[in-house]
Amino acid sequence: MLEGPAGIGKTALLAAARTAAADGGMRVLRSRGTEFERDFAFGVVRQLFEPPLAEASEVERADLLQAAAGVAAGILRLPGAPAADGPHSSGVDPSFAILHGLYWLCANLAAAGPLCVVVDDAHWVDAPSLRYLAFLLTRLEELDVALLLATRPCEEGTDAELLANVAADPSADVIRLQPLTRTAVAQLVESSLAGAPDPVFVEACLRATRGTPFLMRMLMEALREGGIAPTAEAARHVERVGARTVGRSIRLRLRRLPEHAGRLARALAVLEQSDLLQAARLAGLDEAEAAEAAEVLVTAGILESGRPLTFIHPIVRRGVYSELSSAERAQGHRRAAQLLAEQPGAHERVAQHLLVSEPAGDGWVVERLVAAACAAGKQGAPESEAVLLRRALAEPPPPGDRSGLLLDLGMAEASAGLADWSEHLQGAVQAAPNAAAAAGAAIVLGLALSRAQRFAEAVEVLDRASSSLDFRHSELALRLEAAAVVAGMNDPVTAPSVAFRRETLRERAAADPAAPPELLAAAALISILTNEPAEVGADLATGALLAADGGPSGSDARPWFSFATWFSQTTLSLFWAERYAQMRPLLDGSIAQARACGDSSRLAVGLAHRGWLALRRGDLCAAEGDTRTALTATELPAPTMYRVLNGGVLVKTLVDQGELDAAEQALAPLDAEAESGSITAAVLRLARGRLRVEQGRVAEGLEDFLAVGVVLTRALVTCPSYLPWRSEAALAHLALGDRESAGRLAEEELELARVFGAPRALGVAKRAAGVVAGGERGELLLREAIDALERGDARLERARALADLGAMLRRRNRRSEARELLREALDTAHRAGAKPLAEQAETELRATGARPRRVALTGLDSLTASERRIAELASQGHTNREIAQTLFVTARTVEGHLTSIFRKLQLDSRSELPATLAGDASVAA
Repeated sequence: MLEGPAGIGKTALLAAARTAAADGGMRVLRSRGTEFERDFAFGVVRQLFEPPLAEASEVERADLLQAAAGVAAGILRLPGAPAADGPHSSGVDPSFAILHGLYWLCANLAAAGPLCVVVDDAHWVDAPSLRYLAFLLTRLEELDVALLLATRPCEEGTDAELLANVAADPSADVIRLQPLTRTAVAQLVESSLAGAPDPVFVEACLRATRGTPFLMRMLMEALREGGIAPTAEAARHVERVGARTVGRSIRLRLRRLPEHAGRLARALAVLEQSDLLQAARLAGLDEAEAAEAAEVLVTAGILESGRPLTFIHPIVRRGVYSELSSAERAQGHRRAAQLLAEQPGAHERVAQHLLVSEPAGDGWVVERLVAAACAAGKQGAPESEAVLLRRALAEPPPPGDRSGLLLDLGMAEASAGLADWSEHLQGAVQAAPNAAAAAGAAIVLGLALSRAQRFAEAVEVLDRASSSLDFRHSELALRLEAAAVVAGMNDPVTAPSVAFRRETLRERAAADPAAPPELLAAAALISILTNEPAEVGADLATGALLAADGGPSGSDARPWFSFATWFSQTTLSLFWAERYAQMRPLLDGSIAQARACGDSSRLAVGLAHRGWLALRRGDLCAAEGDTRTALTATELPAPTMYRVLNGGVLVKTLVDQGELDAAEQALAPLDAEAESGSITAAVLRLARGRLRVEQGRVAEGLEDFLAVGVVLTRALVTCPSYLPWRSEAALAHLALGDRESAGRLAEEELELARVFGAPRALGVAKRAAGVVAGGERGELLLREAIDALERGDARLERARALADLGAMLRRRNRRSEARELLREALDTAHRAGAKPLAEQAETELRATGARPRRVALTGLDSLTASERRIAELASQGHTNREIAQTLFVTARTVEGHLTSIFRKLQLDSRSELPATLAGDASVAA
């Protein structure tokens, strides 16, 4: 990254780097941010990728646009890209799908040969493109790609945080360019003014330009034109000339040129860059006059030669533009928009000009800005969408359109993490033309507030909207009630106030054979969290899926709206009810559909839940992969709720793997959220407690477990399958010597788990109760826990129970029996990558007098779930690249897994995989 002020020589250095890269056999992709187009979503990305796609043959393009790359290219309408599947609803948030797909487009290009990606004037790069560059940078070591950027420090309008993230990346080498030295200035003066300069003259030049090469060049041209020699006496002329702004200097130069050259320069300053015909039309010149004027401006050193017409430096363009009055600028941009609107495919550029025109109550302007905003939203650029909608509202639109535009603006701001989203969504509710429209806007506001963990506000908004409805809107009132109750249940402050309403809603779902999916999903959640038998909640969740008939109802094409709520509630209910076989295909299908249509919010929900499922089933590798991908998908920026949930699952996964430093690192940016008090934040706090216990800080871990208990108790959540905080606290109490408190909590959880009836929850509770009880009863409980956890598809929890029982039997001198249990626990822990558990089991096994044999690392049974999935995809003929795109991992990760798979299965090539996976092949162990 080259950093320095305007005119310091960044562009010249990048040009030299491009030449060196090309001479070294690298393919160069180049782009440049521009001041005028920094709100043009993915404008710089288009500059990078449109040329190689346009130049590629059909066969080459098909290879470049495989899978994820094709999805992103289709959404952005890059050359030769397949059309996005189905109508691309404005309810879809494709931001992550685009970043993921563009990464793969870059990777596919790099697979053909090394790439050099060059971005000049990064301070003016549009936010979506800059976010892509930041996304690419963290994965750069996987690719044969060099990334070169040039930027100014602290430029107005820059996304400073994103640029800072790029600069702070460990792989980034930041070079801050220094001004010319006194010696360099003297050499430049001597070569420009044909004489050895006096030191006083050199000092004056250095003072006037601060050693900036471009300004030195401008100064030398002015002094040369004035016939000024580099003497001490002439130093005063340097101060006079140098005191002029670049704009004034350029204006004086333009005055000496023909009038039509000045008109073209001023028109081009409005357009920033342009083809000759458009610039001519805006300047009021015919094409021949404009061509002649362009040649004059090139000769005068104002424009670069060639097409499109471009100023030699942004400083020159700004100088010309600054000499225009405010009225001239506004009129010029309005006229430019009107001219560009006649061209097909120019709607983004039309909108960019309208952004800087003066509001005039013009319906055509509103229509154009709204259309451009809609396009930006569909392309995963909510920042750009918000900018365009704010300007449309300032025009202003007809009164009847104001509520809808405020609603879209608030959603765009919420998606982009901009501060004013709640104000604008509230404005949409207030400006709604009727009570039903206000209720629809309130549901969106309520969900946005819930995602930000502002549950009390969400309940208030939803209740206020409901009170305005009459009997004609009973279905809408029911949706409002379900949304308010679910929001209230998430917060221990509001949960008691919605307790009666919660029970009423639950009874209504049971009594209504035609209940909508929103009601059934909320009832399933209520049933699970209040610890009704697991099959009751599972049946309600299944009913919600059937009532939806394969699709969300009432979504109104709003992002993260109806689908994200009822589907999330349904899958979580199935998860806590331990209906894993029913839940997994739903998640896989939802994730696949999210990938196909580029819906990042839906992807984030699916990955979050699938990662949690993988953790509970003991597949730590898959859990880490899904949660890390989900955190990436939602850092655009992430809703607090998703960030906290995924963070909690990731921290627990890393703790189970024994990666305590990595767990601490994952926790650090979220640590404050752990104590925010919601039941979602309790997931993160419980994980933090486990981390503290593994770090030997047991008292701090116990404090976290008990704090989780306080939150859930106040929120009236009693289900042990949600978070087994009592078991965790019981074991921590026991470690600290408080057997009485440990016994009380363990028995409480055991009783709750028996009522709930799900095998995993029961096994976890019995394991804790058995460890605390000890003796004959403890042994019996641990044996029952092992059986329950086997039925509950919880291999890692079962291995913990095996290790605990083995240790108990070893202490009771039943060593032979203990050895078998401990060997099985050790084997399972090794396969899962659970190092702390493996070390515990091995220590206990050695204490029995046994010498632990090397854990089998061959055979089908030795494959982790992630390895098994990759082996299956490879056996179906998928390439490493296709597998990586399907699983949201890098090609290098796939290569590493395949190496492990071939070693464990003792295979020489992937062609042997189908027969081996069929289960008939004999595999040596």
